[in-house]
Amino acid sequence: MSKVQVRGPLMRTMRISQRAIDTENRTVELSFSSETRDVERFFGIEVLDHKPSSVRLERLRSGGPLLFNHDPDKHIGVIESVRIENGRGLATVRFGNSPLAEEKFQDVQDGVLANVSLAYKTHRMVLDEQQDNGPDVFRVVDWEPLEISLVTVPADITVGVGRSSGDVFEVEIEERSMTDKQQQEGAGAENGTGEAQRNEPAITVDRGAIEAEVRAAEQRRVADLLAMGERFARYGAMELAQEYIRSGKQPEDLQSAILERLPSGEDVSAVRGEPASDLDMSEREMRQYSLIRAINAAINNDWSKAGFELECSRAIEERVGRDARGFFVPLQVQQRVLNTTTGTDLIGTDHMADQFIDTLRPRSAVMSLGATVLDGLRGNVSIPKKNGNAAFYWLADDDSVTDSDPAFGSVNLSPKTVAGSVPMSRRLLKQSSPSIEALVLADLQRGAALAIDLAALEGSGTNNQPQGVVNVTGVNTQAVDTPGAPTWDELVGFETAVADDEALDGALAYLTTSAVLGKLKVTPKDAGSGLFLVEGNEANGYPVRVRNGITANRIVFGNWSDVLIGMWGILDVMPDTAAKAASGGLVLRVFQDVDIAVRHAESFCINA
Repeated sequence: MSKVQVRGPLMRTMRISQRAIDTENRTVELSFSSETRDVERFFGIEVLDHKPSSVRLERLRSGGPLLFNHDPDKHIGVIESVRIENGRGLATVRFGNSPLAEEKFQDVQDGVLANVSLAYKTHRMVLDEQQDNGPDVFRVVDWEPLEISLVTVPADITVGVGRSSGDVFEVEIEERSMTDKQQQEGAGAENGTGEAQRNEPAITVDRGAIEAEVRAAEQRRVADLLAMGERFARYGAMELAQEYIRSGKQPEDLQSAILERLPSGEDVSAVRGEPASDLDMSEREMRQYSLIRAINAAINNDWSKAGFELECSRAIEERVGRDARGFFVPLQVQQRVLNTTTGTDLIGTDHMADQFIDTLRPRSAVMSLGATVLDGLRGNVSIPKKNGNAAFYWLADDDSVTDSDPAFGSVNLSPKTVAGSVPMSRRLLKQSSPSIEALVLADLQRGAALAIDLAALEGSGTNNQPQGVVNVTGVNTQAVDTPGAPTWDELVGFETAVADDEALDGALAYLTTSAVLGKLKVTPKDAGSGLFLVEGNEANGYPVRVRNGITANRIVFGNWSDVLIGMWGILDVMPDTAAKAASGGLVLRVFQDVDIAVRHAESFCINA
């Protein structure tokens, strides 16, 4: 038998059924656990055994707490009863009468709060199935539920350590498989003999691999805390992060602490990583949503057949504090993709806060080069920037030092609206298949991506446009005698100019047009080496990316992570029937708020 230390408790998430709500008695019957095989921990697949002898229910039965987001200071109810039935853990919970409990009970009734998360400890598990082409399956035959929470964001069940508290506990791992009889009757665990286990061949558990995974998880915890602390240092988060690292707390704990420190009116979505248009829709709700139905409802000003779509738009309006020109499209609808295997089913991608931006990246040269995307914004953004360093001197004995202060400034982002149009025929409006909706969304996203990309490169900074890299004051220039055909010395000169400003760092790459790239690929570097200016889409050791549609012969080199792209991530769609009235079609007017800034002009060099 082996033992491994785990930082916990561990988490699992399920959803509340609306049919289980008793509004009169303020109770909800919910399922908090099952024998699903979809939970992968660092040691393998974890299956919770649901024989009565395998589950320690004493904590929950003795008035266990119902919490909000696993926060012990947010006690919203009590667990009235709990039982194991048909391979599931079932509980009846009763909400309290505090303002917070009343608010959350109403959210449950409205379907806004539907995720149930169980915190638990595992005490003993056995190797249930050894797999050659995948992780081994472990059955937990002794585990203990600690508390049940209603959560806004489901726990990440793919992360096996340290979700809430910093407590460390040991888990015993039986180094042999369970027999069929043990799985069905609990032999060896319930009959006291352990005979069947003794007859099974021993299977070695790779303790070293498990310990390595635990160390890696701890490193991820520390890195996540430090990253969040640095991002919100202005709220004292860096000191908190250091404290939480020492005390074993998790990034979720720091997130909650930062939210409490935010000034009144500060946007919390940037801390939570949630774009304003993220409604945390389930897969069923994503399938239910129809973009075509919403478009037709907006055309006729009759939402009687598109109540769900209208509800989604209004929910986003409440979050952003303004009305839509037409209707807002939820984030999950923007990110859903067509299943090319069947051609009919829509599937949801894994939830990530910046997923809308990710759908644009393949079509965006600047984003694909590593631009820093700030999404989920809801107000103007000001990012502190140091413009100079303090001066240091060599002094003689008893000399006085000359005081100097580093210079500080800021990089500011404020929403600017990019608009586009997508024509739709009368016949297309009559369609309502997943493929048609995917086609319309692809057109919307492609147009937005190209417009944002062009602005990031060559935006004028006037007439409501963001200012692109080439128009930022202070950007380095490199003379190219023959436009579109630089020599080797001139090409290296781009790098030299950036290096002279101590800015040769980060996501460094060249960007140019396909015509210039073609010329560079056939231009010899010198007379005898047989090498060309661009080999394998690299020049001077740096990647070369193509972006057509910009100024002819344009060449830009620099650190593309210094380009900031701020996204106020709400896709606003307004149907216009007047433009194609004669044919019965329409033009979709699409609006997206975005801004662009460059942290350091010295990080870039363009051809003069």
